[in-house]
Amino acid sequence: MQQPRVPVVSVDGRPLMPTTPANARKMLRDGVAKPRRNKLGLFYIQMTRPVGTAVQPMALALDPGGKYEGVAVASHRQVELTGQVNLPTGVPDRTETRRNLRRARRFRKCPRRPARFNNRRHGGKYWLAPTQRSKVAARLKAVHELCRIYPIQAILVEDVRHEPKGKEDRHFSTAEVGKKLTYAELGKLAPVTLVTAKDTAAWRERFGLKKLTGPNRPEVFEAQAVDAVAILMGVTGCGHGHPPFHVWTALRFIRRSIHRQNPQKGGIRPRFGGTCNGGHFRKGDWVEAEKAGRVCRGWVCGLPTAATKLVGVADAAGKRIGQFSPAKVRLLARAGGFSWKEVRAAFLP
Repeated sequence: MQQPRVPVVSVDGRPLMPTTPANARKMLRDGVAKPRRNKLGLFYIQMTRPVGTAVQPMALALDPGGKYEGVAVASHRQVELTGQVNLPTGVPDRTETRRNLRRARRFRKCPRRPARFNNRRHGGKYWLAPTQRSKVAARLKAVHELCRIYPIQAILVEDVRHEPKGKEDRHFSTAEVGKKLTYAELGKLAPVTLVTAKDTAAWRERFGLKKLTGPNRPEVFEAQAVDAVAILMGVTGCGHGHPPFHVWTALRFIRRSIHRQNPQKGGIRPRFGGTCNGGHFRKGDWVEAEKAGRVCRGWVCGLPTAATKLVGVADAAGKRIGQFSPAKVRLLARAGGFSWKEVRAAFLP
């Protein structure tokens, strides 16, 4: 695996060409640059004095999917970064639960609002169902964060097309609207070039890139990001270089609701959910916690309450590591909407 180069931005935040880790350390040591980290957890440096703004062309490839997105960034020489974006899941079930709770409140003596399902107009050119809207938002947010630290001048996207059959027919139009909206927003960042799945498969076979298939694929480069790399190598002619592979997962929390679904002791329904409670920490914050001499890093998943004064911390996959005293938890970065981790490749050369 190649040594990853460090992204660089100018004083005013304009992306410049990446540099080597050795040069980055020298600039940080001499005070020419200062360290930064974006919402995807990627480390980069920002210059503290004006420098030249000339850059070489860089491209970003996107391999869309229903649950996972393959992403890769390359210069004219080699692939600089690869990653996989885990899109939000479970949105239809949460929407159905919210609808049922709202309907039930209209027949009880509790805070509620009148029914407004039949007096709505979908404003704007596009309307997206909640499921597609959450996926498109996560996809575009990840691309935006990469374009802020890399001078992307071209975006390559695999255009997925298929003929709907049976039950898929009534959902296919929503997916098409989401795809068109994605292309329109990507076009605001850089010119978009569409490629077919057949071309991607041909390039993957030509360059000897292996791909894992199946429903239970691990989170490795060969599962999703390999197609994005094949697109970059086929269109731009850059080399592979075995860059680092990152996994970004869209964080999902229980949003603040009026009350719990079931009555508690005494028939009371207390308020439930939310990402903050007036304290120092918020759900999704990247923190470093210590307990019994063991130090770990993760994302806040539980806040102190009247029942427990501890802070819950989860790993990149959303699994809770443990509960820690607030005095033993140190804030590293505010919530950015994603968790991240770096994964080694399954097939090394």
